[in-house]
Amino acid sequence: MLSASSTFSSEAVVSTQSTGVFGRTYDGQILDMYEFGVSAFKKLCQFKPTKVPLGAKPCLIFNGDIFERDETWGHIQNFFCDFFCTTKTSSINLQGLEYVISISAAEQGVLLLRSYEVNMKKSGSDAPHVELVEIGVSLDLKLRRSTIEHERRRHALKVPRAAKIGKTKNISHDMAGTKLAKVHMTKQDINEMPQSKMKGSKRASGEEKKKKSKKSKSEEKVEEAESMDTS
Repeated sequence: MLSASSTFSSEAVVSTQSTGVFGRTYDGQILDMYEFGVSAFKKLCQFKPTKVPLGAKPCLIFNGDIFERDETWGHIQNFFCDFFCTTKTSSINLQGLEYVISISAAEQGVLLLRSYEVNMKKSGSDAPHVELVEIGVSLDLKLRRSTIEHERRRHALKVPRAAKIGKTKNISHDMAGTKLAKVHMTKQDINEMPQSKMKGSKRASGEEKKKKSKKSKSEEKVEEAESMDTS
């Protein structure tokens, strides 16, 4: 992801074929730009209505090893990640996965962009049966030319020192940047720990003393009576 960058797109009709231009700017200047010829296009109205809520975050799937082999196509992959505003995650909650965008690299520089709704049904096991239903839009794009400012890109990818989080022993940070720390303590013996006396225990001990004093007085009276009888 690029910091402080914005994306743009435009469409034009050249002769009988439409042209789509995608790009990013950084610090008010062009960072990279890609021109595609639109060979096939399907609107949203050509598909069945979808249940995907507005603003749902999509899951991006890139198909094709050319995204890793070719530098230009690697930049295109990075651009679409910024364009759809997605972030890398280590785990996915299947219950929250509703929207998938598939971007496939075909032969001769053709890019196939498809959108799907995720339907999960019971399968009789712990893993659900997943069905993908195409919901649009659908685009077939042919890469014509590209412009990449490598020096400006290196500057955009540079992380300021203030934003860098250094590694410290027993200290970590969560996704929100909150500092978390571990405190190591020796094993404590509960029997040796000082315990404060509760008010309830004091009252109880006082009542027990009163009961004991009453018993002692009654025992003295009984002893006196017995001694008088014997005399």
